[in-house]
Amino acid sequence: MTLALSPILEKLAELPALDLAYSDEVEQQLPDLVGALTISLARTFKVLDPELKNPQTSHWERATAIFDMLL
Repeated sequence: MTLALSPILEKLAELPALDLAYSDEVEQQLPDLVGALTISLARTFKVLDPELKNPQTSHWERATAIFDMLL
């Protein structure tokens, strides 16, 4: 399974910055953290339904419910 992260990360980069102060170390780690969460989300879809090719609203709701519990 290949996941193209570039379009996702580019879209996230367009969002306005949050009004929070992070250390330089944390800011340097944010791309890796976002990438890891994105890959984890993609893998969650496969756990929920191994045959899934095009997630629909119900799939997103189940996957985000799992992430809400974990994060």
